[in-house]
Amino acid sequence: MTIITQALDYIEKHITGELTVDDVAAHVFVSPFYFHKGFSMLCGCSLMEYIRSRRLSEGETQW
Repeated sequence: MTIITQALDYIEKHITGELTVDDVAAHVFVSPFYFHKGFSMLCGCSLMEYIRSRRLSEGETQW
């Protein structure tokens, strides 16, 4: 399982809670700086943009 896959799994499990770059990076044992940089490069958006987008999509499915 890759670091990004582990991070996405962690995010999905904690999507309704408070999530920070530090929390997610600590979960996958990577420094916050390198995790944020790598996530942005691989996913095309920042971690917080991704989390915001996921939360918005979760809200749409509840209607």
